[in-house]
Amino acid sequence: MKQDEAQAEGIETEAAPERRRFRRADVRIFSSASDAPLARRPSDIVLLLVCVVGVVALAIPAPGPTALDTAVMNLVQQLPGLFGWFWEISYNLLLAWALGLIVVALVARGRKKLVLHELLAALLALLFSAIAGRAAGTDLDVSLRAVSSSQPPAVYLAVRAAIAIAVVVMASPHMSRPLRFLGRWIVVAGAIAGVALGTTLPIGLLAGVLIGLGSAAIVHLLFGSPAGRLSLDQIALDLDDLEVEASDIRHAPLEPRGAALALASAPDGRRLLIKVYGRDARDGQLLTSTWASIWNRGETPKLGVGRLQQVEHEALMTMLAGRDGVPVLPVVVAGMANGRDALLVTEVTGRPLITFAPTELTDASLAETWAAVLRLGQLGTAHGRIAGETIVLRPDGSPALGDFGRAQVAASDAAIRGDRAQLLVATALLVGPERAIAAANAALGSEGLADVIPFLQPAALAWPTRRAIHDAGWDLGELRDRCAEAAGIEPPKLERLRRVTVGSIVKVALIGLIAYGLIASLSGVDFKQIADELASADSIWIWSALLLSPVVQVAQAFSTMGASIHPVRYGPVLMLEYAIGFIALAIPSSAARVALEIRFFERVGVDAGGAASIGLIDSVSGFVIQIVLILTITLTGLATITLNAVRSSSSSSSGSSSSGGGSVWIILVVLLLLAAVVALAVPRYRKTLRDGVPRYRAMLREQASSARGALRVFREPRNVSLLLGGNLAAQLIQAIILGLCLRAFGYGATLAQLILINTFVSLFAGFMPVPGGMGVAEAGYTAALQAIGVPSAAAVSTAIAFRLVTFYLPPIWGTASMRWLRRHEFV
Repeated sequence: MKQDEAQAEGIETEAAPERRRFRRADVRIFSSASDAPLARRPSDIVLLLVCVVGVVALAIPAPGPTALDTAVMNLVQQLPGLFGWFWEISYNLLLAWALGLIVVALVARGRKKLVLHELLAALLALLFSAIAGRAAGTDLDVSLRAVSSSQPPAVYLAVRAAIAIAVVVMASPHMSRPLRFLGRWIVVAGAIAGVALGTTLPIGLLAGVLIGLGSAAIVHLLFGSPAGRLSLDQIALDLDDLEVEASDIRHAPLEPRGAALALASAPDGRRLLIKVYGRDARDGQLLTSTWASIWNRGETPKLGVGRLQQVEHEALMTMLAGRDGVPVLPVVVAGMANGRDALLVTEVTGRPLITFAPTELTDASLAETWAAVLRLGQLGTAHGRIAGETIVLRPDGSPALGDFGRAQVAASDAAIRGDRAQLLVATALLVGPERAIAAANAALGSEGLADVIPFLQPAALAWPTRRAIHDAGWDLGELRDRCAEAAGIEPPKLERLRRVTVGSIVKVALIGLIAYGLIASLSGVDFKQIADELASADSIWIWSALLLSPVVQVAQAFSTMGASIHPVRYGPVLMLEYAIGFIALAIPSSAARVALEIRFFERVGVDAGGAASIGLIDSVSGFVIQIVLILTITLTGLATITLNAVRSSSSSSSGSSSSGGGSVWIILVVLLLLAAVVALAVPRYRKTLRDGVPRYRAMLREQASSARGALRVFREPRNVSLLLGGNLAAQLIQAIILGLCLRAFGYGATLAQLILINTFVSLFAGFMPVPGGMGVAEAGYTAALQAIGVPSAAAVSTAIAFRLVTFYLPPIWGTASMRWLRRHEFV
């Protein structure tokens, strides 16, 4: 009894090691305690988006079999007969494992909510499977029979796999790491077994897997999932494994992503900070860490970096910095415990900077903190997470830097200046702008302070500092102005972008009405025919196209990142791409992209010339991809467009060969000539053109050096790959969306034809001085679709539907993106 009381008070006894060894032998079933907090994770948004896009894409060739399905089935049938029993067991084990997870949660104490979440995931998977199967022509009763049946014929889609995967993936964050891995292997074997047994085709299997993953992601987004944080008792066991004596262990109030923090006391009275990368921690997994790297400056994806490697890296960087004169938090121990949890223990005697009141922080402490950060930069090392939480002031007032998990040697000048900007903002939040700027000016000098000003923005700050700015309702613009005044320079002025107004909307609406009137009259189709055709469209295909539409910007964001030699985060760039759709209604699309990108990249620290070059490089690379696609498809004969096809299509649909596709091509020339006449006849436009030529020529001369620096992206294989790959993927996705819209009206086309049509029309419309190519693009798509044999009414309706989901509706979510960019001071 006395022994138990002593252990409860944190006092070591002779029997304690024996008891710990016994408890170490216990098997962890769940990753977290039953009352562990749940959190919604952005990685589930990514997973859900991928699943939706995949299911929509698979709907095009569904229900199969495709050529790939046939090849895979033939390969499986040639396997030795010995695999028969294995496939049967694996297929049944898939469902049994899912049921087992439900039973385990049902009998475990405090896990009743987990049972409900698992059942909800299974129900969603069944519902989505039934909808997807019905869209492919599979009756509901057939889909339901596929859950229990393990015999042919093949059914689209793999309903049993979808339900089982939904339960397994939903429960995965709640289970310990060994059970997660075991569940994944069972899912893989069971999914393949479904194909081997002939219960589903590979295309149906893939659709079932995506539906299962998406259903689990929905439940995680609705209710959250645990992070797999260790309990205090488990942390005590890990410390014992590493022979660290500690008592009074408690969770730290602030924790970084991907790790857990705990505080403890050493026998000699020192305070210890324990960073734990738990074996069962979900935030350390690839998808979550990759998402963090997308959104947070200084975060890098842990590709192939395990728990022990992360601990070793932070310990090494801390000791290297301390050896070279940087005050750091001394490392007590770093290693892997017997339970496969990686721990880093540092001495943290003192208080984090963020806990001090402004009157407690002396000017001497601020000066020493600046000296520590400057010394780190002189060594060519960037910390990456300078914030009020990562700087500790010891009892004597001297500072120490901690949390070197994202530190890097041989860091770029931008990363080092980013550290200094982080410190300036962090101290300004604590002691006010006046004292913070004075301390920075004393440490850096006027020239050094001027170099830091471009980084005084959310994109350059660590996550804790950005959160503190948001909570305090701060305006970084005022801090930049004060810094510029202290440095004796003028703050950079960024030109405002043209906003969408009521007048611009009315103007766009009038242009649209005129354009559609001309298209309808010249193609021999009246509005009633178009309305009837639109009313008869299959809404499933239209909705599928709409759901796939936001993915175009996902690909374009990679291209924009590739155009910049300056490192930028993917998340804000994606918001930039969506915002371009918002302003494209008022400004021609190419101009909108260039103008908004210039303002965006100036905000992240790129000079004006480099920012302008990034937009131009991105646009030119897109132009190159379009030309290459057109030449490749036409020269190889994969697809062709002829005027004869246009005439015959128009004749068969309207009964008049004289008003067919040839007339539709006339509208393209008419609109081009009309645009040229307007530009020359209207005095304002003519003056703009006349005055703009010399102004732009002078601007290009002034920014030539910056532009040459931006062109260095073509020397980097990674940037070139992002540039070309992003633009190519965007063109392919747009072609698929066009195919979905065409399928809605009962017609189809090859992928080569769709790519050629979309690429040619978008290239042609991009040259037109019309907002978003309005009218020109619709006419082009109509003519091109008629050229491959689509009747006039269906061609016009497809063009309208395609432009609706790719141009007219995206400004809805583009508005939210523009607000986000403004709120975070990216534009």
